[in-house]
This record gives sequence, structure tokens and C-alpha cells, in this order.
Amino acid sequence: MASGLIGIGISGLYAAQAGIRTTEHNISNVNTTGYRRQETVFSTQTPSFTGAGWFGNGVSIESVRSQYSQFLDNEVLLDQAQLSRHETYAAQAGQVDTLLSDSNSSLSGPLNSFFNAVNEVANDPASAAARQTLLASGRNLSGRVNTLYNSLQQKVEDSNKAIAGLSTQINTYANQLATLNQSISRQEALNGQPANDLRDQRDQAIADLNKLVNVTTVQQSGGELNVFVGNGHVLVSGTRANQFTTPQTDPSDSYNTNPAAKFPVLNVSGGSLTLDSGQITGGELGGWLAARDEVVKPALADLNRIAVAIGAEVNQVHNGGAYYDSTAAAMAVGGDFFSGAVTQTGAAIANDSWIAIDFTSNRLANENYTVGYTGPNYTVTRVSDGASAVFAAGAEVTFSGVPQGFKLAAGTPAPVAGDTWTLNFQDYAHTLSVAVTNIDQIAAADSTAGGPGDNSNMLALAALQTTGILDNGGTTFSGAYTQLVSNGAAYAAEADLNSKAFATLTAQAEDAQQSLSGVNLDEEAVNLIRYQQAYQAAAKAISVANTLFDEILAIGR
Repeated sequence: MASGLIGIGISGLYAAQAGIRTTEHNISNVNTTGYRRQETVFSTQTPSFTGAGWFGNGVSIESVRSQYSQFLDNEVLLDQAQLSRHETYAAQAGQVDTLLSDSNSSLSGPLNSFFNAVNEVANDPASAAARQTLLASGRNLSGRVNTLYNSLQQKVEDSNKAIAGLSTQINTYANQLATLNQSISRQEALNGQPANDLRDQRDQAIADLNKLVNVTTVQQSGGELNVFVGNGHVLVSGTRANQFTTPQTDPSDSYNTNPAAKFPVLNVSGGSLTLDSGQITGGELGGWLAARDEVVKPALADLNRIAVAIGAEVNQVHNGGAYYDSTAAAMAVGGDFFSGAVTQTGAAIANDSWIAIDFTSNRLANENYTVGYTGPNYTVTRVSDGASAVFAAGAEVTFSGVPQGFKLAAGTPAPVAGDTWTLNFQDYAHTLSVAVTNIDQIAAADSTAGGPGDNSNMLALAALQTTGILDNGGTTFSGAYTQLVSNGAAYAAEADLNSKAFATLTAQAEDAQQSLSGVNLDEEAVNLIRYQQAYQAAAKAISVANTLFDEILAIGR
């Protein structure tokens, strides 16, 4: 009986020691990122039966349990992945919005200044000062287009670098998770108890990975976690980690940007899987991909379309005018004012004909083309792949069912069979420049009548400012740029609102998670006192049992 009493007291001592140790472990890790509060789980030992009934034999230590909720953890992962995505998206969209809308970098000012200068020449065609201002404003306009386009192209390059860097970081986490899976599986198989601290490390690695790319997990029977990224692509399967490789160009990407937009590539089962913004929907990686697809690449396409329209329309009018030499004695037909977006080629160039480009509501494809007129149709060949098709005047130019963003029509002078042209649309905004080399070459006059003081052609050129050119003739140059700025601003504002919303949702989810899993020092202090008192009481019980045992021995003597 005495030994039973002592054994019960010793079990109480061990239980109190275990409780104190777990409490101290919690207190020590109060500032450890990803640590979940642990508690010691106790149960009664198997009682002994006597004629008087069942008598208890003390307490057993079952396990140390981590306070954990799969539901709350999933909520944090979902909200955090979207928070990271929208924060990255908002930062990139905001930069594009500032670039396009700021008065110091916007195209609006140089565009208005150019047409103001055209009007000044129209008011006084013989004025050297007005002509010099027009030449300077043309250079300023083309230079601003170049700067904006180059800055947007740099955004594509920035995204490529970010994707490469994030891919490397994701690989590091994947390897770490595979290693932790192996350690957890081994330890839990040996002793049958959860490896709480290792599980916390693994879950923290998953949380950190989730900030880079949205992840989901599936628990395996052996304690391992399979980790999936994006829309269910396997990153970690047990102890095996798949790897992201060097980002590659997606052949299905229709924007054809320069530099080429790169996409993350995941190697799965020996094959390569190119992932885009439709498959990676969260984390920083998702933010970079979405911002590039929805903001940067459309802005590049729209800016290039506006630049092509400016170059083609201004050149068409300028080619239809005339200028006089410095003696005002000889008239010459006007040439290109800007670098040639539309250039006549071949032996029939003597015809000096022109084709008009009607810009549709679709974005202009970033391509170069050759065009041959067969009367009454046009044969259009895409330079990049040699695809060729015949189109009637006014028909949308398409390849493989994809609209190229323009239609062809006869200009003035009208083309004749055999005439050929090149359409230099690819990255035209990058190369746009002023072709006129001196002020005497500005074609202010009509090509068939008038003299050095004639302003007919300048009036026609000035009319382009208020003429619908883009979107099937429904939008002016400035209106198209305003739409471009408005689109970027709308995306930036939406992303900013989303990032604030998900910041609130993430904070709420983390608060709920921490209310269960976080260490509360006040609560741990109470537990420490409780286990201390239990230890003291168990020690006292052992002392009483020992005294009783000694008295029994004394009776026997």
C-alpha cells in the first residue's frame, strides 16, 4: 500500500514536471515566429481493483499537443496569398499610373505642344521661328514617346528578373519542405508522437512560401505534407521537391513584347509546365504576372498603337503637301515628317501611292508586315512567321482568327496593282523619330497650288488633332492617350483597394489563429503556478506515504 502511495505521488511529480516544462517551453518561444502553443495531455493510469472497489494509480503523460486549427491556418494562407499578390500588383500598377499621368512624363503635354506648333506654322507659314518650334516640338513628342515606351519595356524586364528571383526562392522553400517532411516522418514513426516543433517549422516555411506563390497542402498518413502551387501543380510530394527552372517565353503570349515577357516554368515528372497569371493567382509571383498582363503589356500595346497612328497619319498628310526651297523658287513634294510607319517599297515606288491605315478597336499587334496591292485586294504578310493572306479594302486583317488591329484602304494618290509597302509597327514607339532634317522641308503648302505662304497642308495637319483616328475613327490621339491613362489609373486604384481589404482580412484571420495557437504570457504564468502547486502537493503526498511506511516498519521492530 505504501509503495502504491509513493508511486502515485511520483506520477504526480512527473506530471507536474512535464506541465512545468511545457509551460516554460511556451514562455521561451513567445517570440518565435510560427510557434504554436503546446500543452501536456494527461490521463489517469489504469486503476487497481480491490474488494472495496477500484483504486486509482495516479496519472500518465499521454503526449504534448500543439494548439492547431487546419481551418484557421487555411484562412490565413488564402488571405495572405491574396494580400501579397495585390500589394505587388498595386505597387507595379501605381508606378505605371504615375509614369503615364504625371505632367513631367505624360504624353499629353508634348502632343498638345506639337499641334499648337502646327497651328503656329499654319498662321505664318513663312516664319522660320514657327517652323523651328514645330521641328523642336516634333522631336520632343517623339522623344517622350520613346521614353514612355522604354520605361514600360523596362517594367517587362523588371518582371522577368522578379520572376527569376522568386523562382529561386520558391525552390529553396521546396527543398526545405521536402527535408522537413523526411525528418517529421522519421521521428513520428519512431515514437508515435507528433513532432510539434518540426511541424511548426514546416508550417512556417509554408506560410513564407505562400507569400511568394499561393499554395495548398494535403496531409499524408505518414505525417508528410504534399504542397501544391497555383491551381494545383505539385511542388512537394513527400520527400521529393519539384523545381522551378529558368523562366521562358510563352509561345501563346500574343503581345510579342520586346524584351519578351518570361513566365515561370515548373518541372513536374520530367516535363516542363509554363505557368501564367491564370494558373498562378496569388503571392508576389501572381502579382507580378497579373500586373504585367493587365497593366504593363496593354499599356505598351496602346502606346505603340498611338505612336503608329501619329506616325502614319501625320506622314500621310505631310506627304500630300509641298515645301519650297530657301529661294522660294522650286517646290518639292513633302516627305515623311516622322520615321516611316508606312513605307512604299519596290520598283513601283515611282507611283508615289499611299495606303491608309484604319485602326480598329482591337489593340494593334506588335508586328511588322509587308503589303502588296493586287487591285482591288491587298496581300498582307506577317514578317515574324511569314503568314500571309489576302484582304479586301476595309476588311479586318487577321491571322489564325486573331485580329491584328487594322484595316487597309486606298490613300491619296491611290495605289495601283503591283505597289508594295512595309508596315513598320513592331516597337514603333521605341524608334519613332523626326525624319525632317531642317525647317525648309516642312510641307506647309498644298502640293498642286499656292506658294511659300500657302498654309493649306498645315491646316490639314492641324485638323488631325480633333479627328477621330483610332477605334474605327471614334477616338482622337489625345482621347486614346486619356483612355490609356484612365485604364492604368483604374487598375492601380482597384489594386490599392484590394490590398487594403486583404490586409484587414489577413489581420483578422491571424488574430483568430493566434487566439488559439499563440502564447499568452498571463495564461502561462497561471499554468506555471498551477503546476508548481501540483508538484508541491505531490511531493507532500510522497512525504506522507514515506512517513506511513516508516511507522509500519517501526511497528515491526
